Formats: sequence, C-alpha cells, structure tokens
Amino acid sequence: MFAVLVPAMLFAGWNDYRTHRVPNWLNVLLASGGLAAHTWFAGWAGLWHAAVGMLVGFGLLVGLWLIRGMGAGDVKFMAGLGAWLGPQLTLYAVAAAGLIGGVIALGMIAARGQWRQSAFNVGVLISKCSSVRTALSDFGSAGQLSGQAGMMPYAIPLSLGTTVVILARFSGWWGVL
Repeated sequence: MFAVLVPAMLFAGWNDYRTHRVPNWLNVLLASGGLAAHTWFAGWAGLWHAAVGMLVGFGLLVGLWLIRGMGAGDVKFMAGLGAWLGPQLTLYAVAAAGLIGGVIALGMIAARGQWRQSAFNVGVLISKCSSVRTALSDFGSAGQLSGQAGMMPYAIPLSLGTTVVILARFSGWWGVL
C-alpha cells in the first residue's frame, strides 16, 4: 500500500501546491488501484471494503466542495485514498487532515500577518452558511476569499493525515485502529 500511496501523495501535494489542482488521472488511478488491490487480496469482501472507504472519503468532504470551501480534486483525491484505506482508516485520516490543516492554516496566517483578514473571512463563512441559497453560491467561496489571505493546497494535509494514520496503524503505535 505504501509503495503506491507515498508517490501518489507526494505528487498530489506538490501539484496542488504548484497549480492548485489534483489531476483527475491520479484520482482515477488511486481509486481503481485500491478497488483492484482489495478485490485481488480479499475478493468481494475486499471490493466492498474499498468501495465503502471511497464513499466515506468522498462523503466526508463533498459538503465542503458544495459550499465551495474546497476543490473537487481534493474530494476525489480523498475518495481515491479511501479506496486503499477502507472506511475506518479513511475517517481517521480525514480527522487527522483536519487537525493538520488547521495547524498549517494558523501557521500561514501568522507568517503572513493576516489575522484581521482571516477573522473577516470567518465572518463571511458564518454568514455564507446562514442560508441554503448563500451556502451553495459563490459568495464566500475559497477562491474568492483566498485573494488576501492565500489558499491552502489541501492535498498536503490530506496526505499528511493519511500518512500519520497509516504509520500509526501499521506500526502498532495506535492500538485503537
């Protein structure tokens, strides 16, 4: 698993940083590779495990895409990773990515001295989510708010969160997994 995921996560993070995109071909390869590998090793049960992992990865992030808080490539990337991780590890990876992303965001805000702009952006996001009409509109989208404060390439925290969870799980460090 690591032989496939590490290069994919490194490329996705680098490409997202450079172009703010995670390529569809990478997402398709990740998803189909995860489905095929689980099917090969565990048959129908493996296919089910991978498919549910994909759905968890997609389902946990699609809401952020719907309100334009995240790019579709990041959502599809997590779905592809979910095909390899299965549902439980995907849930943990998204949670770890959220924590890591928060720390990175605070670091970016502090490094740029953008505290006031970031506070304003949070107010816009709260206002955006006050009704379905504004929540699903371009008002307060990540692209719109990123002009002053910068935009985080979210494939990086997704990759880091996934790495932490995989290492924790397979090293025995985190027995709960």
